[in-house]
Amino acid sequence: MLANWTSHLANSYCAAMSTEDRHPHGAPERTRLPVGERRRLLAEAALRVMKREGVAAATTRAVCSEAGMPHGAFHYCFRTKKEFYAEVLSMDVISDLSEAWSQVAHASPSEAIVTLVRALWAQVEVDADAQRVLFDLESTVLSSPDLRDLLDQQYQASLDLAAASLARLQEEAGFRFASPVRPLAGLVLAALDGATWMWLTSRDPELARSTMDQLANVLITHIRTDQPDAGEGA
Repeated sequence: MLANWTSHLANSYCAAMSTEDRHPHGAPERTRLPVGERRRLLAEAALRVMKREGVAAATTRAVCSEAGMPHGAFHYCFRTKKEFYAEVLSMDVISDLSEAWSQVAHASPSEAIVTLVRALWAQVEVDADAQRVLFDLESTVLSSPDLRDLLDQQYQASLDLAAASLARLQEEAGFRFASPVRPLAGLVLAALDGATWMWLTSRDPELARSTMDQLANVLITHIRTDQPDAGEGA
């Protein structure tokens, strides 16, 4: 029975997509979005709904309507609520640091650290509502025993990204930390989360930026002393 239901749902979804992806004159659209891309679009739509109306408002129907997809698309892309929450939470891990990397190669070690830390904070500061929703969603997930492990997965993904960024920073700016990068990455995440929460509650951007500059100064103290001049801190 379950197999028949799943097959029927998939066939209905594919039929809906075939209709949706046609040109006005009936010719089939050559390019179709893969499932992974549809999942991302649904997660982005869910975040928009949550920002406007709260986490509880992100029903499957509301999310699909926001994304401009048929209702069956949700259950085709996400087999469980856990998969859906995991996709939305993963959006908190994605960071575009391309502008920072273009500056790092021409900076001293200390300047490179300050540049990276400020770029990380800029990713947070650009959208306060998204950060508020992600905190709310994390609280919702934390209160559910079946979903709680998602937060550990999200943290590990964030830790991996932060550690990779610090490792790349060493290569790009030509220095080495005296400490392993993974514990330093944990320090970065702790400071970033704390500054974000402080910023959301106080709405004092200068205080949050000052806190992140202090983080940069702490990281500068971990530069190996046999490296070229580290320069001044933030």
